[in-house]
Amino acid sequence: MKTIQEFTATELREHLVAGHADVEELYAQWLAFAQAAEPRIHAFANLDERVVRLQAQHRKAERTRGEPPGRLFGVPVAVKDIIDTIDFPTAYGSPIHEGRYAVADATVVRRLRDAGAVVFGKTVTTEFATFTPGPTRNPHNLEHTPGGSSSGSAAAVAAGVVPLALGTQTNGSVLRPASYCGVYGYKPSRGMLPRTGVFEQSPALDQLGLFARSLEDLALAAEIMSGDDGFDAGALAQPPRQLASVCASEPPVEPRLCFVRTPWWDQVEPEAREAYEAFVELMEGIVVEAELPPVVTQVVEWHSRVNEAELAFALQREWRHHPQQLSPGLRERVEQGMRMPVIDYLVARDRIPHVACAFDDYFERYDAILAPAALGAAPRGLASTGNPLMQTVWTFGGLPAVSLPLLTLEGGLPLGVQAVGRLHNDGRLLRTCRWLVQRFIERGQA
Repeated sequence: MKTIQEFTATELREHLVAGHADVEELYAQWLAFAQAAEPRIHAFANLDERVVRLQAQHRKAERTRGEPPGRLFGVPVAVKDIIDTIDFPTAYGSPIHEGRYAVADATVVRRLRDAGAVVFGKTVTTEFATFTPGPTRNPHNLEHTPGGSSSGSAAAVAAGVVPLALGTQTNGSVLRPASYCGVYGYKPSRGMLPRTGVFEQSPALDQLGLFARSLEDLALAAEIMSGDDGFDAGALAQPPRQLASVCASEPPVEPRLCFVRTPWWDQVEPEAREAYEAFVELMEGIVVEAELPPVVTQVVEWHSRVNEAELAFALQREWRHHPQQLSPGLRERVEQGMRMPVIDYLVARDRIPHVACAFDDYFERYDAILAPAALGAAPRGLASTGNPLMQTVWTFGGLPAVSLPLLTLEGGLPLGVQAVGRLHNDGRLLRTCRWLVQRFIERGQA
């Protein structure tokens, strides 16, 4: 028998709809569990029991009135503290905005609520979703970082506090913490999820993402949140996506996958290299090795230029009026962005659509590109959230990517395998990932 902390979002919804548990009673248990876990992992920037209980009461009243349950009925969802919510403050991980309440939910939060979800609290983010970490610890080993910038969301799912959480990724802020914390992480294609009501660190690069205990949950939640909302220009004309049924279906032909060591293979920690090599060996006949062109190394510099310039613009007011409340490292990044020549920024930003299409030849041959999800397991200590290098190319191009929690290193720390798909072909990527996980389990048990 599973405990409620082991349920996937889909299982929990079915449990509640079938009447196996009372919504209010279940949330009383869940809040008690969260309050017990919080002093250890520090996943939440704001966890208000009163707000959670009121939402649970509202869901129970809906059922009492005979209203049909939504696709995420009763499912608790944690929300990163740069995504607006009307009933919890959104402070961007900075004392400058402490106590700030938004006038409206972010579009993705509103769509989740409309589907019956309960916002369980706001999770810790690094300062303005950059590099300065918060207090969150990795549930697998409290002496290690959970990654960032979506630190609290990854840790909350890994600790069993929620089955589903929202994050954002401007470089590696979803997939890296998913790898470190041993959960599924998904960054959809750029533009699929509208960013209205989300802090704009870098409009050209910012993308929403999710953490969950299953690929099916990722597909369902992303489907619910997807589509143009009429406000985010980055999601203009993007239709709602059919992901859940595609993810759950069997591929019409056996997928083809390649594993790329990437030009940064020498920076991968030795134990992680051995784990990835063993994974490729185990999946012989399913996964072949391929190489990325050396030109991808230029993407790191292009990404840095775009991010630094847009970050400087995003934080100009904070830099002018509250400079001492910005961390020294962030202040330096803002000032560096302000000094960047405009031509350097424009040239780098111009490369984004070219990188998005640069891997089309690979996707003519392969259903997904596999790569390391991180340079190694979560680093010891909380002073850093780790290196996002393994996501930079895919994030810059806006390609959909998933971190699969398949590997475990000595000491029990997890390590993800990253799967990347063709732009706007998210359903196929999720279906391929589900098929790959099944084959991995079968071969591991053989």
